[in-house]
Amino acid sequence: LLRIFKADLPSFFITPQYFLKGQRATVEESLQFCTADFPQEIYLYNGTVLENICFGDVPDDIAQVQAFCSRYGFDKFIAELPAGLATLVGEEGINLSGGQKQLLAFARALYRPGDILLLDEMTAAMDRRTEKFVCALLEKIRQDRIIIFVTHRLETARRLGDRIVVMEDGHIAVQGSHEELMLSDNFYSEYWKSLIA
Repeated sequence: LLRIFKADLPSFFITPQYFLKGQRATVEESLQFCTADFPQEIYLYNGTVLENICFGDVPDDIAQVQAFCSRYGFDKFIAELPAGLATLVGEEGINLSGGQKQLLAFARALYRPGDILLLDEMTAAMDRRTEKFVCALLEKIRQDRIIIFVTHRLETARRLGDRIVVMEDGHIAVQGSHEELMLSDNFYSEYWKSLIA
């Protein structure tokens, strides 16, 4: 989707081309510029929490990062760290718990400006407290961004998905809203019907 490597797949369009520094961007540049992602494998480098949120591009005035953290609720998480934004995360985030690493990666994804947010199994390894916070935040921002997420948790798909796409054997088996999918027999509807039976 980010066009980092070419795939032999059909083309699709998400948004018009962006303008970067007054020049028309290529498709690759525009997709990478307007998209932030939260991959399954979280990468943190040996720096501070601040540097990891900003991905090395720390502003002169860190008050804007503090305002961002406060606006999205990350300030509570940061307040629990020994030195706040100045906390050293260690190599691959060794000084942080699993949940703290995930919140830091999520903060980084939201801090980056962009209209599209890609989430790959982001709630899979989260504890309930972290998942609850993340899902509430996604519900809060879903009107402002295009959110595409991959999940095996159908509860998450129902809660956050305007359009749910069910993949089977590498192909789209069925798609629609929760209500639309419940009108036919498919993998998704069978799961929910099994809970009632």
